[in-house]
Amino acid sequence: MNGKNVAAQQNAEPVLSLRNVTAGYREGGLFGKRAFRAVLHDVSFDVRQNEILGLVGESGTGKSTLARVILGMLKPESGEVVNRTERPQMIFQDPYSSLNPAYPVSRILEEPLKLRGVRDGAERRREVRETLGRVGLPGECLTAKPSELSGGQRQRVCIAAALLRRPKFLIADEPVSALDVTIQAQILALLKSLRAEFGLSYLFISHDLNVVYQLCDRVLVMKQGRVVEEGTVAEVFANPRAAYTRELLAAAE
Repeated sequence: MNGKNVAAQQNAEPVLSLRNVTAGYREGGLFGKRAFRAVLHDVSFDVRQNEILGLVGESGTGKSTLARVILGMLKPESGEVVNRTERPQMIFQDPYSSLNPAYPVSRILEEPLKLRGVRDGAERRREVRETLGRVGLPGECLTAKPSELSGGQRQRVCIAAALLRRPKFLIADEPVSALDVTIQAQILALLKSLRAEFGLSYLFISHDLNVVYQLCDRVLVMKQGRVVEEGTVAEVFANPRAAYTRELLAAAE
């Protein structure tokens, strides 16, 4: 992304804001007392309109817990989450687990439209076919079940399902980590083109800094539930301030 676009994003309104969010889980204890175990500690950041914000860190550092907080599945112990769009849509690491294996793609993709209140069957079928084309899948996929598709095709179906809810903000949780390098590049290109077409914003969660460098505008680096560094991808990759960021970059080389 060029400097002009980065500057424009810095002036854009946030679609999501977290302010001093601490969150975690209650664990069982003696006599009914449940101790709180914090996973996120005082986390603050914004995701801006038309921005792809990367979130990186080792496994177990709180990235998935953060997604649950944003989606409203986990209530923060303290702090504030301000979501300025409809509920964000998710793109998961394992698309097979999020697709009903008993249904063909046509039925899977009509479900979001039913939730959106589209009652006319012909209209649903038209929009499903149109969206399938937008994510680069042929019409023959409509009659296939998830087990009959490749991993890259299943991920495209998941992206189509998210788009059919007409979101402005999506959380992509390791969406290409299970794909080979060639298919990864195709999915990343698709996410970029959809961002341009629909004005989408993404929180892109990944452990792969090379993928983040290719896709994202800004990046948050998280360690043990705390944001230790934040900046544009160009700034953080060229001049990392935190020792932990330098370790991650060295491991990615």
